[in-house]
Amino acid sequence: MKTVSRVVNNDPKVAPATRQRVQQVIEEMNYRPNLLARGLANGKTSTAGIVINLTADDVFGYPLFSDSLRGIAEALNNRLDMLLHLGHGKFPYLDLFHRHRVDGLILMNIPMDDPNLRGLLDSGLPCVFTCRLAADETRANWVDPDFASGAEQVIDHLVALGHTRIGVLAGPNHLFSAHERVRGVREGLKRYGLELDERLVCYGELFTGSGRRLAKHIMAQPDPPTALICSDDLMACEAIYALHELGYDVPDDVSVVGWDDSSLAPVFRPPLTSVRQDAYQKGALAAKRLLQLIAATDPEPPQQTLLPMSLIIRESTARVNQRRENYSAQQVAKTGS
Repeated sequence: MKTVSRVVNNDPKVAPATRQRVQQVIEEMNYRPNLLARGLANGKTSTAGIVINLTADDVFGYPLFSDSLRGIAEALNNRLDMLLHLGHGKFPYLDLFHRHRVDGLILMNIPMDDPNLRGLLDSGLPCVFTCRLAADETRANWVDPDFASGAEQVIDHLVALGHTRIGVLAGPNHLFSAHERVRGVREGLKRYGLELDERLVCYGELFTGSGRRLAKHIMAQPDPPTALICSDDLMACEAIYALHELGYDVPDDVSVVGWDDSSLAPVFRPPLTSVRQDAYQKGALAAKRLLQLIAATDPEPPQQTLLPMSLIIRESTARVNQRRENYSAQQVAKTGS
């Protein structure tokens, strides 16, 4: 009976030949382990809590999160069930361990300085973030794309097309990724001897139609940009709608860059130039790390994984319109005189 238990619980010390014989008998007898009884015995529930700080409409309305959840589910590979917790919770995330008896947490889209994080990182309980909380965050296990590097790739592309005045629809001010995106734009422009006009940086919430409003705000500036960088592909689509309403052509008058290279990017018109992040890989790596933490018998030092991003060039970016560039130069000259 002890050997059967070790096989069912995937004990690596069981010899391969013994494991095969036991599994054959299990299949012949159609045996199914009692997970509740197992949980009572070892103090575990074989459940991972997935926390996403967005509404269900946001999560299932934008492809990025579906890709991440698919990566998580396939990496868990039936070893853990998934408990999905959505929305802006008003209780500490630490309570999920006690209220729902999960074995570990994967946390997505978590704001900086989120009060619900209180006590979680100090508890030593298994948790992995698919986002960073600060530039110097070393206490947490996280997997996150390199947003600054992605932004610098966008600047290389736009400057090569002649764009020097660039606006940024950065995303929510409370997310670290938004600030990394702006930092990358600023550093990228600096390499070409250019400066980011802070009046052309706007922060706005995800999936709320803010792209349309922010694009109109930026284009109302005395010297509007010839290119816009958006925090996600949906915001880029909204910005293009706003530009059309204002009488601008994309990309002839204004180039627009999206972010995530979601399934929206290639089918929108014009097809979006977009910064690609591998959301599936991000979710899968987070889940694999969580499994390691849950299985560990001793505390493990936190691991941080920074994923590369790549620019996918399509038809929403083009060489700067010389007439607009000349007009912008004249406006700058007038302002400086």
